[in-house]
Amino acid sequence: MLTPASGPFIPFECRRAGRPGVRLLLLPGLIVACGGLVGLGLWRSGALTPPEVAAWSRVGRNHGLIDERPLSERLGRRAPFLRRFQEAADVARLLAVAGRTQSATAWVLLSAGLALLVVLAGLALDLASLAGGSSPLPLPPADALLFGAVAFMVRYLLLRVAAGRRQAGLEAGLSSALTEIAILTYTRQMSVEQSVDLLARAQADGWLWGLIGDERWRELAAPGPSAPGPSTRGPFGEPAFVSAASVYEQIGHSYGVPMFALLGSTMRRIDDKGLPPRTALTNLARAVGAGRLADMQVRSEQSRFRQAIPIGLMVLPLVLLIGYPAWATLSLAFQ
Repeated sequence: MLTPASGPFIPFECRRAGRPGVRLLLLPGLIVACGGLVGLGLWRSGALTPPEVAAWSRVGRNHGLIDERPLSERLGRRAPFLRRFQEAADVARLLAVAGRTQSATAWVLLSAGLALLVVLAGLALDLASLAGGSSPLPLPPADALLFGAVAFMVRYLLLRVAAGRRQAGLEAGLSSALTEIAILTYTRQMSVEQSVDLLARAQADGWLWGLIGDERWRELAAPGPSAPGPSTRGPFGEPAFVSAASVYEQIGHSYGVPMFALLGSTMRRIDDKGLPPRTALTNLARAVGAGRLADMQVRSEQSRFRQAIPIGLMVLPLVLLIGYPAWATLSLAFQ
C-alpha cells in the first residue's frame, strides 16, 4: 500500500526512459550556440555589412571621420561608472601616471608572486604546527588566502596613492607657473611650449620636468586611435599634424590633470581666434588664482568647526575640576 507521504510510485524503467529526452535537448542547444558563434564571427569580420556601408566606413576612416577607439572606451565615455571602473582597473595607465617604468604584466606578476608568498608562508606555518603535534591550526587556509588577497590590494593601493600624488604635483606645478608663462610669452619671442619646458626645468620639486623631460608621456598621451574624438590620421593613413594645444589637452585627459587641458584649450583659443597670448594667459592665471583663493576660503570656513571641537573638549576638564568640588560642597551643606 502506498501512503500519501510516500508519493506516487514511478517504476525504475520509466525514470530511466526520461534520460534520453534530456540528452536530446543538448543537441539543439549546441546547434544554437554554434550558430550564434558563427553569426558573431561574420558580424565582426564585416561579412554582414552592406557594401555601401563598408565603402563609406573605408572613406571615413581614411579621412579621420570615424571614431576608431575600442568599444570599452566609447562605452566608458558615455557611462561614468564604466569609465571609473576602467580607469581603476587599468594598471598600465596607473603605472604611467605614477611614473613607473615597469610594464603592467610585470607589475601584476610581481604582485601575484608576493601574494602567493604570503599564502605559502601561512600554509607552511600550518604544516609546521601539524608536524609539531598541535591539533588546532594557528592560521586556517582560508585566512592565508585572505592575507594573500590583502597583500595584493595593498600593492594596488600604494600604486594608486603614488599616481594621485604625482597628479597633484603636476597640477600644482603647472598652475603655479601660469603667471611666469604669461610674462615669458608677452613679447611673442618665446612660445608657450618653450616657456613650459623652461619653467619645468627651474621648478624645485621636479614633477613637471619629470613628465615632459623623459618623453614617457607619449606612451599614454600620444594622440592616436585611442585618443578621444576622431582619428588623427591623414587622408592616406599618414600621421597628421598635431599641435601643442592638442598634445596638452591629451595629456590632461590621459593623466587626469585638468590644468593641462585648460592650458591646451587656452592655446587653441589663441590660435583660432587670434587672441593676444599675454591677455589670454593672464586671464587664465587670474582665474586659476581666484579659484585657488576661493578653495582656501572654503577650507578655512570648514576648519572653524574642526577647531571648535578640540576647544570644547579642552573646556570639559576645566568644568569638571571646578564643578565637582562645588557640587560636593553644596551637597554637604544641604545635608
